[in-house]
Amino acid sequence: MPKNNFILFGITLFCWSPTWYVIKFQLGYVDPLVSVFYRFLVASIIIFIYLIIKKKNLKFSLDHHVWFLFFGICLYSLNYIFFYLSNTYLISAFPAIVFSTVVIMNILGETFYFKKKASLKTLIGATVGMIGVIIIFNDEIFDFSLNNGTHVGLFLALFGTLCASTGNMIHQRNLNHNFPLIETIAYAMLYGSLVTLLITQIKGTELLFEYSFNYIASLAYLSIVGSIFAFIFYLRLLGKVGAGRAGYVGVVMPVLALLISTIFENLEWQIDLIIGLPILIIGAVLVIDQKIKIIK
Repeated sequence: MPKNNFILFGITLFCWSPTWYVIKFQLGYVDPLVSVFYRFLVASIIIFIYLIIKKKNLKFSLDHHVWFLFFGICLYSLNYIFFYLSNTYLISAFPAIVFSTVVIMNILGETFYFKKKASLKTLIGATVGMIGVIIIFNDEIFDFSLNNGTHVGLFLALFGTLCASTGNMIHQRNLNHNFPLIETIAYAMLYGSLVTLLITQIKGTELLFEYSFNYIASLAYLSIVGSIFAFIFYLRLLGKVGAGRAGYVGVVMPVLALLISTIFENLEWQIDLIIGLPILIIGAVLVIDQKIKIIK
């Protein structure tokens, strides 16, 4: 039912949106890649503990593990490595803006990999939503500066978005082959964290840990709420409505990121935000409020 889609959509938004701000507390003493490793290692351990308590099957074929690995590399390793690094160059809301392009990448990915044409309503909704994003962030977009390494942050965020979209396509493929959701997430997060650890060792990065309250609390939030709950609800949504429409989470997310900035960073609302927000919401309704079509 569409109502369930909206519930999944809303919960995912409220789990994920604060992460763009919370990630800032992970940057500094600990290398960003090491923080990504910690985040998904902790998340995978918690999920495995749950699966063991529930006595779920954890034995899978080699083919399953290969796809767990591909999924984990894209969605739980490279995706976050690029975004954590982009946050060292950009203000917290800007990577969220770049991530909004995931809806376009997902629609193109579904067309290329699964031969699924986006409905007219989806295309209109995505277009309306992107117009809303452009209106809201017109100053950041049109006054974008290539100074101070901001262009590096932009490209890192774009690469991160591409990895996330690729991960979405792999998950859609796994769904078509009846992969169990929670078990898939557990193994993918474990493999993703280990790949990130391997990258840190190749780079010669020291495995440091910051024992401050801000670092530990932000790591806990990112691991439990921003990773476990967010991905479970998001990937359930993806399974129901497809990657193209589920990706609209990334279009609406920057707005909630703005609300968080309003509260914690004293952001002042301007006329462009007041105009763009209703347009963005209309686009979200058009994309999500549709009958379910299974992708094969």
